[in-house]
Amino acid sequence: MPQSAIKAEQAEQEKLAFAQIDTLRERLDRVAHKVLQANVDLCEKPGLDIGVVTQTVKSFPKELRAGAKRELDLTEDPVVVYVRFGSVGQRAGLKKGDQLLDEDGNALASPSKALTRHLSAQQPISRSRDDQIEVIELKPQTSCDYLVMLKMSSVINAYANGKAIAVTAGMLDFVKSDDELAYIIGHELAHNTQSHIRKSITNYVLSLGGTRYTRPFEAEADYVGLYYMERAGFDSAGVEDMWRRLAKLSIRPIGRAKTHPAYPSRTVQIRATHDEIEAKRAMGEALRPEPKEASDE
Repeated sequence: MPQSAIKAEQAEQEKLAFAQIDTLRERLDRVAHKVLQANVDLCEKPGLDIGVVTQTVKSFPKELRAGAKRELDLTEDPVVVYVRFGSVGQRAGLKKGDQLLDEDGNALASPSKALTRHLSAQQPISRSRDDQIEVIELKPQTSCDYLVMLKMSSVINAYANGKAIAVTAGMLDFVKSDDELAYIIGHELAHNTQSHIRKSITNYVLSLGGTRYTRPFEAEADYVGLYYMERAGFDSAGVEDMWRRLAKLSIRPIGRAKTHPAYPSRTVQIRATHDEIEAKRAMGEALRPEPKEASDE
C-alpha cells in the first residue's frame, strides 16, 4: 500500500476533523455563553470572559500535532483559535492566529488564571499579529466561572467536575436544537453550582460503594438546569423528548434506575418543572429555582 496515498488521506481527514472542531466549538460556546452569563448571579464564583479561546500544539495528541500546525497555525505558545461573535475579544479586533501578550511580551492563554489576573488588575495586554504588536483594550464581561470544553468523542455524553463542563461531539450531534443543548449545559452547570461533585464523593464514602447515591443529584440538576436554560432565553418545552430518543439506543434505563433516575421519571419531572416555570412566569415571579428533597427513584 503506497505510503504517499496514506499520508495524503491522513492530511485530508485531519483537514475535515479540524474544520469540524471549529463548527462544534462555535455552537457549543454560543449556547454555553448565554447560559453561563444569564445565571452569573446564581454562581458562587463569577469569572471574567472575553470570548476568546487559545490553544497550543500540545492541546492535541502527538500524532495530530503536525496537522494542528498545518491547519490551525499552532505553535508552542498559545494562539487564538476562536473568537465569539459579538464578544469583547471581537470588539477589540482579535482574530484567529493572533497572540495575546502581557507587558513583558509573554504569550497569555485564554482562558487562564494569568489572563484573569491581568484583566482584574487592568494591566496592559497586547495583540501580536504578523510580527506587529499593538496594545488593545479589553473590558471583560462577568460570567459563571466554569470552563466549557469540547471533547472529540462519538460517545453521547456530557459531564461536570466541579470546575468545568465537558460536552462530547457525540452529544452535539445527538441534540436536535440549541434548546436541547442549553438543557444539557444547564444540567451540568447545576452539578457544579449545587456542589454535587463534592457531595457525591462524601456520599460515596458513607454509602460504602453504593450506586444509588447520585440519583437525587441528577434529579436536582434536571430541575435547576431547566431554570438556568429558561433564564438564558431558551425554551424548555419538549426537551424531555431527548430521553425518549435515548431510550431507543439504551433500553435498560427505561425500567431500571441505577446511578441516574430512570428515563420515565426523568421525563415526567422535566415536564413538571417546565409547567412550574411557566406558572411563575404567568404570575410575574422571578425565575429562581427552589429545589426540594429529590426522590430516590
